[in-house]
Amino acid sequence: MIENAGRVVCRVCGGGDLHSFLDLGGMPLANALLTEEELALPEPRFPLAVSSCARCGLVQLPLVVSPAALFQRYVYFSSVSQFMTRHFAALAREAAARFVAPGGLAVEIGSNDGILLQALRGEDVRILGVEPATNVAEAARAKGVPTINFFFSEALAQEIRRREGPASLVFAANVLAHMDDVADAARGIEHLLDARGVLVVECPYVVDFIEKKEFDTIYHEHLSCFGVRPLVALLEQVGLEVFDVRRLPVHGGSIRVYVRRRRDGATPAERSVAELAALEDRAGVGDRDRLDVLAREIRALRDEIRDAVLGLRREGKRVAAYTAPAKGNTLLNYCEFTTEEVEYLSDATPAKHGLYAPGSHIPILPIEAFHERPPDYALLLAWNHRDEVLAREEAYRRAGGRFLVPIPAVEIV
Repeated sequence: MIENAGRVVCRVCGGGDLHSFLDLGGMPLANALLTEEELALPEPRFPLAVSSCARCGLVQLPLVVSPAALFQRYVYFSSVSQFMTRHFAALAREAAARFVAPGGLAVEIGSNDGILLQALRGEDVRILGVEPATNVAEAARAKGVPTINFFFSEALAQEIRRREGPASLVFAANVLAHMDDVADAARGIEHLLDARGVLVVECPYVVDFIEKKEFDTIYHEHLSCFGVRPLVALLEQVGLEVFDVRRLPVHGGSIRVYVRRRRDGATPAERSVAELAALEDRAGVGDRDRLDVLAREIRALRDEIRDAVLGLRREGKRVAAYTAPAKGNTLLNYCEFTTEEVEYLSDATPAKHGLYAPGSHIPILPIEAFHERPPDYALLLAWNHRDEVLAREEAYRRAGGRFLVPIPAVEIV
């Protein structure tokens, strides 16, 4: 199940100076939700440690778990979130209008349930998704989004180009972080793009990871946490260049990166590229001492979260969790929570209902259970959707319920 038990070189630049700065211990796979029958079986755990490359600044997991194990029973459906549905619809329409001529091809890598490409149905744009999780790909096809159920690679890109022609636009939203062989993916993207084609990448931003102490974003699917510098280093190897970058609030802080072929006479890159690269330097992305401090800050935050929940339980308060995201399982396991501390998880994703969180074995119930038997305090695991959740659950708060927001700092609202 482990494909690489400990990378010794950076997956982006090949640099051999990797600094291991954070160890979260042995963790189950974040999306390996359990049936009731599986609770009695041995549960695999894998080391979860984080390193940083001194050369390009990529924050990464040295250990690689087989993608087949990670995605064989996938339970994340992007369309469950109304916020993300609006976000990706706006991205799709903006990028297609800017970069795709009538009849042009737009391809999305890691297209999930078609959340982005479905916004282009009915437009004069040909769309194609690539999604390795079979159940999720089937959901996309049911929406009318043509989807290849396979892992993206250079070989698959060649096949797509042979069958469909070159792409005017390639989307890679929250997917490069899942790939170990990012060099192969970059070669595939370069092969797929037409002469003036554009790649649009979205990914969680390493500066936000550092500044907000986002340890819950670390799990075995997320092999890398990117900044502008490692993306530039990766893409220039295949003749591509970053020409614009935007910071976004999505997923607790992300970047949207626009990429094109390097060519003579192209307009200069926007100032944002150099500005964010400089911001990464100031944030200490490649600074070993700063990252060691971050590790201590994360351990202290873990203790604060645990103390807050245990304190509420000692007072006789009921605590449950609101939402059951994959990253929430990192938090639950790092804090060593079980049903003794957190009664249940409530989530809007039907595929998760009736299952149990890995490691903690906390049951996952429909969101209706949260309203039928509301806890005194709700641990907000999807803290990055804080505003959306607080607005949605105003009645719960008016009735006396409170949310415990764990990141970037413990707060009760």
